[in-house]
Amino acid sequence: MASEQDWQTELYKDMEIYVTALPHEGSTALWDYAVRIAWPGEDPSSDSEVVGKSGDDGDFPTREAAIQAGLVKGYALVEGLSK
Repeated sequence: MASEQDWQTELYKDMEIYVTALPHEGSTALWDYAVRIAWPGEDPSSDSEVVGKSGDDGDFPTREAAIQAGLVKGYALVEGLSK
């Protein structure tokens, strides 16, 4: 997975959050993100892992802003699993 995209990883409430920034389709100045969550040691590239994307709800001006937004989405996904 890391060889295809630059994934940032963070441990949150015993789950790993993986976020990557993606150039926004059709633009060289805007960014989107993809986020996956997995239990530590599991393969986060599996299609069965929880995945979120920024989609139409966010166009971010920098790669760093997209990663930060992806982490926030990842936190929310983990919180949703714990309810």
